[in-house]
Amino acid sequence: MSSQPAAPPDDLVDFFTAAKFFERTGRPVSHSTLRRDAQDAGVKIWVEGRRHLVSLSDMLVLHGGRQEGAE
Repeated sequence: MSSQPAAPPDDLVDFFTAAKFFERTGRPVSHSTLRRDAQDAGVKIWVEGRRHLVSLSDMLVLHGGRQEGAE
């Protein structure tokens, strides 16, 4: 039984784009912090050429958890 790789989600963004998104929310975070959080949480990181991409939905969950812990 061979396992097929999962198809990438439709909401992939790079860490720079995710950081810009969170900047507009009033809860800014750096792209390097987002990358570290994703790696620490075991979030799937898709590689496309030299770009490292993550699901924006996954990053929203991580960032939301970070904000709850900060309050």
